[in-house]
Amino acid sequence: MPSALRLNFSMTTTETVIYPYPLRYQSIHDDITLSYMDTGSGTKTILFVHGLANYAAAWKYQLSGLSSTYRCIAVDLPGNGFSSRGDFPYSMFFYAECIRQFIEQHKLTDVILCGHSMGAQVSTIVALRYPHLVSKLVLVAPAGIERFSGTDILFMQAMLNIGDFLYADEFHLETAIRDSFETASPDMPKMMEEMKKLMENQPLRQWRSMTIQSIHGMLNEQVHSFLSDIRQPTLLLFAEKDRLIPNRFLHPTLTVETLARQCEALFQQPAVHVLKGTGHFLHLEQASLTNQFIRDFVL
Repeated sequence: MPSALRLNFSMTTTETVIYPYPLRYQSIHDDITLSYMDTGSGTKTILFVHGLANYAAAWKYQLSGLSSTYRCIAVDLPGNGFSSRGDFPYSMFFYAECIRQFIEQHKLTDVILCGHSMGAQVSTIVALRYPHLVSKLVLVAPAGIERFSGTDILFMQAMLNIGDFLYADEFHLETAIRDSFETASPDMPKMMEEMKKLMENQPLRQWRSMTIQSIHGMLNEQVHSFLSDIRQPTLLLFAEKDRLIPNRFLHPTLTVETLARQCEALFQQPAVHVLKGTGHFLHLEQASLTNQFIRDFVL
């Protein structure tokens, strides 16, 4: 495994990027240390996995709203937040293996795995490959549900090659975050500022490599064909005004409602809801409703 940047964050970064609970660190490999928050003490554990080029603090309302009943853990994936950065593969299977090792090293059992966007695709892979570790799945504005054709993949790869993609630099990052909110939430400018600080704390080349490889992973490590193999009860939460899921460029006629109905047929034990009037970060925009759906599902 290539050597990693060892959590070498400046004082400015650690002061500007605020996590709502104390950060802890878990070494899962010689070169990989994951940062995470751990709060609550219930008999059931919910493990939250963030999306593409994001961070664990995006789950702040879930940790504050659910930790009175459940143990809630939110982890930064490698290359994100305050976890190790380095020349890692940054594929869906790589992330899934990191989550698997985290669960096993913490000796967690019957985990409810909750993923947002790319994190939902990662969580799905963990549930498929290691069903004994995951009792239930919560997929929030999930990536991985759509099927991408060879032509779709070639088009996206061409876009990546010319650098015209979300999260490529500060401008694209701000645009992507702005497009992920439907309402003028105070969380939007805060996330922009914090994500920019995290981006600035590593070479831009490395940031781009992480995001590009992650997008390649979402396209090339598809799970659509295996969704019917998921045995765990699965809660799927979609956002009516989502501009990212489904992919508006590749599938302009596919609606959120149609995708949600497809999931009812694909999964063995689905509970599907479309939250009205909200964007991709529905767990921030409609945190109370999201928490209620999760609470009712986990019981």
